[in-house]
Amino acid sequence: MKGKPKAEYLRAISKIQGVYVPSLYDVTYNEDGTIKAMTPKFDDVPKSVKKRILIDFDANKFPDKFIVPYTEIIHDRIVIETTRGCTRGCRFCQAGMIYRPVREKTTERLMEEIDVLLKNTGYEEISLSSLSICDYSNIQNLIMNLIEKYGEEKVGVSIPSLRIDSFSVDLIKEIQKVRKTGLTFAPEAGTQRMRDVINKGVTEEDLLVATRSAFESGWSTIKLYFVIGLPYETTEDVVGIADLAQKVVDEYFNVPKHIRKRGLRVTVSTSILVPKPFTPFQWAPMNQMPEVKEKISALRNSIKSKAINYNWHESPLSYLEAVFARGDRRLCDVLIKAFEKGARFDGWNEYFNYETWQEALEECNVDGDFYAYRERSYDEILPWDFIDIGVSKRYLISENEKAKELILTPDCREKCTGCGINASFKEGECFHGAILNKIH
Repeated sequence: MKGKPKAEYLRAISKIQGVYVPSLYDVTYNEDGTIKAMTPKFDDVPKSVKKRILIDFDANKFPDKFIVPYTEIIHDRIVIETTRGCTRGCRFCQAGMIYRPVREKTTERLMEEIDVLLKNTGYEEISLSSLSICDYSNIQNLIMNLIEKYGEEKVGVSIPSLRIDSFSVDLIKEIQKVRKTGLTFAPEAGTQRMRDVINKGVTEEDLLVATRSAFESGWSTIKLYFVIGLPYETTEDVVGIADLAQKVVDEYFNVPKHIRKRGLRVTVSTSILVPKPFTPFQWAPMNQMPEVKEKISALRNSIKSKAINYNWHESPLSYLEAVFARGDRRLCDVLIKAFEKGARFDGWNEYFNYETWQEALEECNVDGDFYAYRERSYDEILPWDFIDIGVSKRYLISENEKAKELILTPDCREKCTGCGINASFKEGECFHGAILNKIH
């Protein structure tokens, strides 16, 4: 396309699967501000954009040379992606839907990549990354090989937050031999009712068994992640987070003194749900700021133990995230206007100025509440409906209805739940992960 006009180039690349060119589509709106239609400007431009999938994950090229800062940074380690996708089906999780089907790298391939990264960077810690790390089908063998190969060099292994039903004390003990690490669990909700709403598939007993095992094995510092503002949630459900944290504290004191380690610390962290596209909750309204503040206050007042530390996110930043998460092209002018008014590095509290964004929205005549706080109907055309991720809209609607009835959907590894990914992308099977290539 060298020497051709930009418009011709854009029209040509729009035919490549996975490429979206906004300027080649017209959007019309209804009187209420919802989308009436999104249509291609030319007959040869596709009506929908279908995502691309890398089927052979072992063949995925990974960056093995990158800049290593002189100063210490937050993620001061190498990060290696073991798995892409997740079979769990949590209803609030966008990544769990858009990254289907699950694909894993073989243990041999991961060992090769890690070896190159350690030599090229000099880092002393390996972070194993995936949406649910303990679901990696060869996780025990992988960690044992890493400890055996790099343990003497004091290169540690870290893993992200754990599902409480897949926690293995023995596995974490192996990691601890090289470098002490904290334990982070993600129950997500404080009551069983809400865990069923979001299809978490874990119970209070799962958490208490996991934490007791940890306390008996020498841990005294536990982090618990939760989400508030979930659809169909009540204040009582949020207070349930405090009750659950207290039960974890009680579990610690149920362990004999001569076994447990001193200095109990249970850190409870809550984030605010931002309903995301391509999830069963994409039609749900976000909790409004006064309601979120009320829930946070109720939770804070319900925590009695000095061993529990509570961290929470602020509402204004989550509100803006919701506006942009479910917004459409009309927000482009808002983004530019906010930048012109001085918005920079807004992910950091010291730089974030909510008033700047309010002014930008007002000056562009855009109502942020329309995107954040409004409940959608199933027949509304959503700004992202033209993107085909392989998971059908029918499936997402079904999952939202199941949430209302507290009906669980099983893990895809147990049986096919009919999301559509294996049919629409002709994969044949959803899970590419039976690791046969084991080093031991």
